[in-house]
Amino acid sequence: MSLRHLLATLMVIACLPMSGHAGKLYKWVDDEGHTHYSDKLPPSDTRRARSHLDERGITVDKVEAAKTPEQIRQEAEEARLRREQERLAEKQLAEDRVLLRTFRTVDDIQMARDGQIQAVDTYIRVTESNIKRLKNTLEVMQQNAAELELSGQTVSVRYLNDIETKRQALKDSYQSIVDREREKNRIRQSFATDLKRFRELKKLAQTNDPTQEAKQSFIDALLNVYNCDESKNCDQAWLNAKAYLRKNSTMPVSMEGENIVMTRAPAENDDISITVSRIRDKKTSQTLIFMDLQCKGTNQGVALCARGEKVVRIKAGFQAALGGDPQTPTGLEIASPNG
Repeated sequence: MSLRHLLATLMVIACLPMSGHAGKLYKWVDDEGHTHYSDKLPPSDTRRARSHLDERGITVDKVEAAKTPEQIRQEAEEARLRREQERLAEKQLAEDRVLLRTFRTVDDIQMARDGQIQAVDTYIRVTESNIKRLKNTLEVMQQNAAELELSGQTVSVRYLNDIETKRQALKDSYQSIVDREREKNRIRQSFATDLKRFRELKKLAQTNDPTQEAKQSFIDALLNVYNCDESKNCDQAWLNAKAYLRKNSTMPVSMEGENIVMTRAPAENDDISITVSRIRDKKTSQTLIFMDLQCKGTNQGVALCARGEKVVRIKAGFQAALGGDPQTPTGLEIASPNG
């Protein structure tokens, strides 16, 4: 405190009445920057920052200005954010320790990923075999029903129900493949995140973004699945799907229902059979249109469906033919590592 301020303070103290309040003095600054001294704090200034002075004018205590409701809310939010950051940092440290204990090299991570994906692929191959058997059974049943009708006989309700049951089983199998591809995507995304973090922790050079590669793999796997969300005309997309089937299948239609159209099984090595099915996605409750391509079970037929130019072209054109964007074809959610 300067000599001038000290003298002013002592003069104020000297002028105070000798009462029970002697020795207690408040000092505060108003909104205009004027300094006040008094043995009583006016009610209008109780929220201000102030100092308590003794009889010698020496500060013995300080009281901060009362906080506004907005300041209180802001400080509470800042405290919440700090706690959340600390929680996330602790969680990341724990995950890093697990990651480094589980894997020693990048190859370890990739081998674990490939093993899990291979297990899902095995399930998909089994489902595809079941689909082929279901389609063959359906074709025979449909032909039998047609022959009965041509001969003037009535197809029994039980037989028609059996056909419908097989159709539903076929659609359920398509849904299963979509679900398994989602599972593969979750595996890829999870391991892509681990791989990127492992390289950071080990200070290894980063390659192409593994999460983007995982996303592209998911999109490529479901080029034959069209997601008909609320922004699209599903009925028109279904008509387009049936037209696309007739345009590209080398086999005639053997069965056509409200939600499924199937062509006959391939007869020659270069034949392509196509089935399109409209199913309700159990996870999103949206309509999916699934295109299933089938080739003859010979070496040439298997090669045609695996990498034949015509099959590749049919798959690549499916989204655009139904009215979708070929760059983001599935419209299905890309699962997060935790999803």
